[in-house]
Amino acid sequence: MVDFSKPIDLDVQAFLRWWAGELAFLVPDRIRRLLGGRTSWIFLTWRGEMLEAVHRTANGARPLGSFTLDDAGREAWRRLLEAEPELAEIRTVFRLLPDQCMTRVVKLPLATEENLSQVIAFELDRLTPFKPDQVYFCARVIERLKATGQIRVSLAVVPRERLDLMLESMIAAGWRPDYVDVSDDPFKRSHQLLPERFTGKKSRWNRWLNFGLAGLAVALILALLIVPVWKKSQWVQQLETEVRKAGKAAKEVEALRQEVEQLAHEMGYLAQKKRKDPIVLDVLNELSKVMPDDTWLNGLQYKEGHLVVQGQSPSASSLIARMEASEEFKNTSFVSPVTKDVSNGLERFQIASDAVNGRSSEAPAQSENPGQ
Repeated sequence: MVDFSKPIDLDVQAFLRWWAGELAFLVPDRIRRLLGGRTSWIFLTWRGEMLEAVHRTANGARPLGSFTLDDAGREAWRRLLEAEPELAEIRTVFRLLPDQCMTRVVKLPLATEENLSQVIAFELDRLTPFKPDQVYFCARVIERLKATGQIRVSLAVVPRERLDLMLESMIAAGWRPDYVDVSDDPFKRSHQLLPERFTGKKSRWNRWLNFGLAGLAVALILALLIVPVWKKSQWVQQLETEVRKAGKAAKEVEALRQEVEQLAHEMGYLAQKKRKDPIVLDVLNELSKVMPDDTWLNGLQYKEGHLVVQGQSPSASSLIARMEASEEFKNTSFVSPVTKDVSNGLERFQIASDAVNGRSSEAPAQSENPGQ
């Protein structure tokens, strides 16, 4: 049964190596070689006085033969390269046999992982029968034991004199390994035991190409991160510009709307005033109709719909009834007592009345042309 309470120990580097190896098969060989990737290796093994060479690819292994470390062996290798020139571009791995080196697994505190090489060099005489100046060594973490706070380290050790002698003999015979390892897996580099003084100069072209491609990858990543943000900022600025334009237009529309409302209010006020208050001309016209021909008006006051008339009439009392009968007068009464003028025999009167809208002011204006 799986214990889900235990933490998951994920080796990210191992996963990335595996993932890169799986994806490498999708890249054409020429491009992979140009980028520094390897689809094949030549493995060299020292057996007795002979050097066995095997060409290993993802599809399998092909023996290239056994070569002596003398002029005859060098000539045989040269003829093979003339027949198969592509072999000259393949990197070589010198694999040490178990009797040529020593490997073991040791446990160390987890804190030693950061300075593993220094710790191994300091503890080498305790972990092996050798001193640090007698051997070449390489250590690699193979497991992290978080429960105990330790790491399992694979340690490979080879005597300096033995490896130096073998490498010098191989280089003299025309062989220069790119890697010295103890792994049986042809595509898993577990230890690098090649001394620095035997390391061949790397191609500057490949190095600069790798730097250029790495810079291009970084630039593409930055572009993927920056371009969307930049485009979004441009879009936001465009929207803000449109919003400002729309806001300005909205303010202009609002100002026009308020102006229209103000004009409509003023016009409505005038129309309402016209509908509510009687028209003076209508009042005068109606008053002229109501007053008989033998009645004279000496004075007239009109203010806020209130009318006061003064005059002389043969029968002042009949004027009240005539004005009340009109649709434009109401609340008609004498303001002062009626007196009689002895000089002409007419009655002097002062009448007050409230003027209201009549038919002439309330009816809609008629078109001058009935046909329209």
